[in-house]
Amino acid sequence: MMEEKLLYKQRPGIRLAAAIFLCKACRAVLRAFRRGGTSLPGKIALAVYPDVLRCCSCGMKIILVSGTNGKTTTCRILEQGIRDAGIDVLANRSGANLLAGICAEFVANSSMQGIARKQTAVIECDEAALKQVIEHLSPAVLVVTNIFRDQLDRYGEIMNTRNGMRTAIEKNSSMTLCLNADDSLVVSLADSLENPCLYFGVDEGEATIASEEKSDALYCIRCRHKYSYGYKTYGHLGDFSCPECGYARPERQISAKHIIAMYDDYSLIDMSIFGQCREQKIPLPAVYNIYNSLAAATGLHSLGLSLPDFGDEADQVYGFGRMEKFNIGHGATMILVKNPAGFTQVISYLSNLNYGYDLMCCLDDQLADGEDVSWIWDVPFENLAAHERLIGNVYTAGRRRGDMYLRLKYAGFTPAKLKEIKDDRSFAAKLDCRTRPLFILPTYSAMMRLRPVLAKKSRSKDYWE
Repeated sequence: MMEEKLLYKQRPGIRLAAAIFLCKACRAVLRAFRRGGTSLPGKIALAVYPDVLRCCSCGMKIILVSGTNGKTTTCRILEQGIRDAGIDVLANRSGANLLAGICAEFVANSSMQGIARKQTAVIECDEAALKQVIEHLSPAVLVVTNIFRDQLDRYGEIMNTRNGMRTAIEKNSSMTLCLNADDSLVVSLADSLENPCLYFGVDEGEATIASEEKSDALYCIRCRHKYSYGYKTYGHLGDFSCPECGYARPERQISAKHIIAMYDDYSLIDMSIFGQCREQKIPLPAVYNIYNSLAAATGLHSLGLSLPDFGDEADQVYGFGRMEKFNIGHGATMILVKNPAGFTQVISYLSNLNYGYDLMCCLDDQLADGEDVSWIWDVPFENLAAHERLIGNVYTAGRRRGDMYLRLKYAGFTPAKLKEIKDDRSFAAKLDCRTRPLFILPTYSAMMRLRPVLAKKSRSKDYWE
């Protein structure tokens, strides 16, 4: 009987070791065949021992980043800032941000006994998976970038996303919240909670009369009265307030007081950190990347750190497929697009370029993309068609290339410029023959299909590195 009790007590340790071994072995085999090994090893580990993630993350300082857009770029900046401080950091660079992918990273970081090798982690977490992930992790910091309408067939309406994130946050009253002050939905996540909060935002924008973007949050989350805005930056972000109940944008601890200039490859801002201003280079273009940098700066401040000193070459802060450049032909740039808000900002960036280029829009409808592609009709391609003089050929590719072709045709692009590509991988393999820069705008599945081809030709790193 005594031997049976001893064996029972040892079983969790045996199961933990088995889960870790199988996860590491599966990952090694998949990586040997260049298959990534981002999620399957984690699924196996969780099946063998459901508490494996909790064990392998025990004692670590974890910074979790969630939200609709900007998670990957925010994580890369956070990771670089922590590394610059001399701290070895774990990160799910592959973008596998569901429970299984996150689990695989922590197991890979642990010894066979489940002891973590790196003591700090920056983890990107899908907003719909946050409630599940936070059951297994105890993050010290949660950074929330924004909440926008995304794949309706996966996330449902936008309040489903917001409510799920709120439920997750309620499970941990001690973690510091770093929240986008310009997003009324994100700000509401902290209502009546005891968590310490830091807010970031952009302190200037367009007059609302000039803002034609569709809003995902027109009405006050508290009283349903329509918001008024002092200005908007994009989407429903900006200086919001409710004239009925007084719910309004909170004070920002970290903000862009003034956008000095925005160029094709970087921006300059006056950044305020607790009232102390300095000029800051953001090594990424467009307003949404200013927000990503502010989110990262806020997360770093919560750790007592500051933004990294970006040099002229800032490739380290690009997430794969996010403004990622490939040295092929006259240059290829890949920009992931997955919802109307993000695509609208990419169009705004492209519309401000002053040189000629070709465009390739790759639309898929697999589970990771959202099977309902009707969202492309909420993207203002008409704004891009108005700058058609700088655009050479416009290629549509992917499983739903016909839908994209039709959308661009109705947007006003010259039909002679529109061309369907049936085999996008073969097309990507021939980019070195091109005479103009090419911007590739893929949804997630298309990005994962095309990036290995581009990486091989340009000798770039694999997406998980």
